[in-house]
Amino acid sequence: MTDDQVAPDTPIEEPAPLVDEALAATDRKTENQDELRALRLEVARLKDLLHAAASGAGRLAMEEFRSKVRVQPIAAAAAGGFLAFLYGVTR
Repeated sequence: MTDDQVAPDTPIEEPAPLVDEALAATDRKTENQDELRALRLEVARLKDLLHAAASGAGRLAMEEFRSKVRVQPIAAAAAGGFLAFLYGVTR
């Protein structure tokens, strides 16, 4: 290469795309972490709500069962005996 072909010593001013991409990725990661944290809190809240609802439904079912047994004790005893028979047959 001759002196005429050598590039001048002027600095090349190009944007730094890798740095910009890295900064953008870091911003997205932070946003994703915030969104993930919010989703985890929402899942925990829904889990507690579901647990409370299931517990209430279980209590309601037991109260309903007890009231039916009080109203029709013979039918309840017959149903219990039938279930016990089925359990014994399937074992």
